[in-house]
Amino acid sequence: MFKRSVVVVEDDDLIRSLIATHIENAGFQVAVASNFTDAMRLINVIDPDAVVLDIDLGAGPNGIDIAERLWKRSDETAVVFLTSLADPRFAEAKIKKGHPGVAYLNKHLTTYCLLIIDALEAALTDTATSVYRHDLLADRPLAQLSNLQIQILRLISEGKTNQQIADARGRSLGATESAISRTLKALGLDSNSDQNSRVLAAREYVANVGLTMTKDA
Repeated sequence: MFKRSVVVVEDDDLIRSLIATHIENAGFQVAVASNFTDAMRLINVIDPDAVVLDIDLGAGPNGIDIAERLWKRSDETAVVFLTSLADPRFAEAKIKKGHPGVAYLNKHLTTYCLLIIDALEAALTDTATSVYRHDLLADRPLAQLSNLQIQILRLISEGKTNQQIADARGRSLGATESAISRTLKALGLDSNSDQNSRVLAAREYVANVGLTMTKDA
């Protein structure tokens, strides 16, 4: 009997093993990888029907980089992100909103072994709905922030000064200070108060995202 193939990419050994076993028990043929290089090698050899991707794979390229490689090649491979990041913008990326072959599951919101098979089936049949797109939930952490504000909040959490943030964005100091003020306001913080609003903003970011993760980190 023909078995559909899935490549599972996860850097945590225990979680990778649990996911692979669960998917195998559902009748799929599974190969596993723990990093970008091994994942791309397997994908090129196997040409899988679907991939299950963690986003944070440690140093170097991440799971979104793998997905982008796949999407450049074709849209035929179903993609299921299974990640601790509530929003891909925290990894400085965006996921296709309306693509029915993409699912995004937050490990913190679900017993993922119970939902992952349903998400895989939906992505494989191009019927994935908002049920399988946790990155689009209205109540996800920091959902009220724009992409720019997420970027500014990340830079604040890295301890960057206003001038350093301006330099990183290639904008004037005045425009950057206005953007920072709007970001703090979106978080409900008063940049003119006696409280250190930048420290509070950084804590908010770390509490919801964890340590800052970039593609080069």
